[in-house]
Amino acid sequence: MLRLYDPANVWQSREGDPLSATYRGHEGVRSYFREWFETFESYDAKAETFIDAGDKVVVGSRVIGRGKASGIEIGMSGWQVYELRNGLVIRVDFFQTETEALEAAGLSE
Repeated sequence: MLRLYDPANVWQSREGDPLSATYRGHEGVRSYFREWFETFESYDAKAETFIDAGDKVVVGSRVIGRGKASGIEIGMSGWQVYELRNGLVIRVDFFQTETEALEAAGLSE
């Protein structure tokens, strides 16, 4: 998966996210996923919506997982804006709503 990301990419998780931080480079992506997945016993994510915004793509996704500690199954939706350059992801920003993601991608009215 890392071959899709520029070595200097930036991930900005959304405010209020338990992992709210800025992650940089391939090691940042690894760190984000390591921290995220360690809380789940099982996990499944599906991208459901793709909106072309020129050098950006707005992605709506759905996540279902079961917590390791609690055993509780959760489901949540989220939005990401992927910024691309030379065929590689250079930035990913996470948003709670479609409206926020569209605005960040320059697609708001």
